[in-house]
Amino acid sequence: FLGVIIDDQLSWKPHLLNLNNKLRSACGRIYRIKKSLPDSVYKQIYHSLFESHLGYAISVWGGTPDKQSTNQLKPLFTTQKKCIRILFGDYESYTNKFRTCARVRPINSQRLGSKFYAKESTKPLFTKHELLAVENLYRFRCIMEFFKIIKSRIPIALFSLFNISNRKDNFLITPFPTLQFVYKSAWLWNDFRKVGNLNFTCTSSSVKSTLKRSLLSAQNRYGVDWCDKNFTEF
Repeated sequence: FLGVIIDDQLSWKPHLLNLNNKLRSACGRIYRIKKSLPDSVYKQIYHSLFESHLGYAISVWGGTPDKQSTNQLKPLFTTQKKCIRILFGDYESYTNKFRTCARVRPINSQRLGSKFYAKESTKPLFTKHELLAVENLYRFRCIMEFFKIIKSRIPIALFSLFNISNRKDNFLITPFPTLQFVYKSAWLWNDFRKVGNLNFTCTSSSVKSTLKRSLLSAQNRYGVDWCDKNFTEF
């Protein structure tokens, strides 16, 4: 429906599979046109050809279940990192390793191990270009859409589903835990509110900038390797 594939179990697996194929195709197109474009438009290309598909309706399907430590968003994140490496990675440094004859290397380095084939870490690239990983993009879109609904009180059908607390200002009473937008967005707002110190009288632009800074900061913690806390903290 309108670009989103809905299955009878609401598992979103068919949609995620179709989306990942579309994103991998976008990576191929980006790779082919990259050398013909100046560096200054790479970020614009990423938003136009890749993130526009990745972020479409993400607040609906992004809350997929995480069963037995198998995150259904992981294939999307893998493809996203591939796109980041294509556009912003040190491609020359990576390919130059394969242009060197093994005989000219030190005797202990002639046998190639996992270190030689290791890919460039994308975490510093996300930070440098201020880009959000798919998990954090979901949290960002959820909170912003929720805030606009509460701020404008439209659509009234969605606004009526949220229960604002009378005891704690600018907090919500969350419904029974589910993977649906109403619960996830309210829970994420309460969690972010503890750090962001914002309220419903703030402008959308101030909430947006504060939220993105907070997510980028959390995304950049704990070294150069990704960890679960990069996608759960604010």
